[in-house]
Amino acid sequence: MPQDAVSRFYQSFPKQTPSPPSPYRVVSTHKKDAQILDVNTRERLKAHLTRHLRPVCGDYVQLDKFQNDSVRVAEVLPRRNHFARSDRKGNAQIIAANIDLNVIVVAVRPEPTRDLINRYLVASHHCGIEPLLVFNKTDLDPTFFDETEKTYRALGYQTCRLSAKQPESVQPLLHALKDKTSILVGQSGVGKSSLSRIILQDDSLRTGDLSQKTGKGSHVTSVTRLYPLPDSEGFLIDSPGVWEYGLWRMTPQEIAAGFIDFQPYLGQCKFNDCSHLHEPDCAIRQAVEKGEIDPKRYQSYTRIVESMKHHER
Repeated sequence: MPQDAVSRFYQSFPKQTPSPPSPYRVVSTHKKDAQILDVNTRERLKAHLTRHLRPVCGDYVQLDKFQNDSVRVAEVLPRRNHFARSDRKGNAQIIAANIDLNVIVVAVRPEPTRDLINRYLVASHHCGIEPLLVFNKTDLDPTFFDETEKTYRALGYQTCRLSAKQPESVQPLLHALKDKTSILVGQSGVGKSSLSRIILQDDSLRTGDLSQKTGKGSHVTSVTRLYPLPDSEGFLIDSPGVWEYGLWRMTPQEIAAGFIDFQPYLGQCKFNDCSHLHEPDCAIRQAVEKGEIDPKRYQSYTRIVESMKHHER
């Protein structure tokens, strides 16, 4: 893929805000209240939520403080971006906001499901967040992700290979997170909570084991939560693990826009609304036939498009 196309792709992501619009940031939300962090003093507050305001983790907010020491969220400030996933109806469910880096964690065990990485990358593009691929538990099999990492690095993506059992291997990730707001996403059992313990220097965070029956992990993190990074102005958002990350309802054109290797060919098809599945004179399919787009990537695209039919039921 031409390097200038990679540059244009990343230029579409909003840049980090140099200063917060408010010193108050949402740590987590519950039914009628929210945990709030004063980013200047690191003090935590409990604030009441009114019925018409629904902030999410990472939001910046304005507060009303009352004489009886009670606190209420008065306003949710405009979001620079957000991270979402599909709800049961196929709509985008926002789980966190104002994020610089989407840290996509996959592991040797449990193995990532077939299109998991590409689903997260499509979401990163549409949410306006730069992705970082983390290949974890490499102590179990150092060569397991060789071909996968080679593929994504060739496309221009940032990658990091590490093991939470080898803390020194986490140093490149710590460098990438510095002074940014990053969200950890991935399947249950891939080691996000173990990484969080190392990143946050907090041994009190719980970690879980894989089920010997299913090979799947348990949901150790049940609530999306924001933590300030030690010795840094950055923040880490830990999100609950999933067994399969679901994209919300998207058109084929929107899905294609999230495939970085499709970028040079978009807009060159005979039909403006080309789905890149069966139409004649499709630039994407021609690029696949010429070997300019990896057939495995194209097959992943077609499977993700096909999965959208689930939302039509």
